Amino acid sequence: MNIAALLNDWKIELHSGIPAYKQVANRLASAMADGTLKDGDRLPTIRELNERLGLNPNTVAKAYRELALQGLIEGQRGAGSFVKLDDPVTTLPAPKKRAKLKELYQRMLTEARSHGLNEEQMLAFIKQRKPI
Repeated sequence: MNIAALLNDWKIELHSGIPAYKQVANRLASAMADGTLKDGDRLPTIRELNERLGLNPNTVAKAYRELALQGLIEGQRGAGSFVKLDDPVTTLPAPKKRAKLKELYQRMLTEARSHGLNEEQMLAFIKQRKPI
């Protein structure tokens, strides 16, 4: 994985209403979901990411902790943090999948609103998109 490509145009939007650690966690989770980050890929160190994004190291560490709690990354002492994808979505029971979809949808709408987009615009865009 080319981590430089992931970091290339990444900027934290401090006035979006979404905490910086959530933006970091969301961006990395999205990269995992779209295949940019694959199982076993090494993530940037906390120091590398905080310097690149201009964040406090504790902010990046909090994002990594959140991803670890979700089971998406695994820290290995002295080696760094690595993507850990066990395809949890296929093993989730239907009610949990629905709850996860609801959570993701609300997060998407919040992010869209912070950029002046409304729900109708987002739905129209999604309907136009072709599957990846």
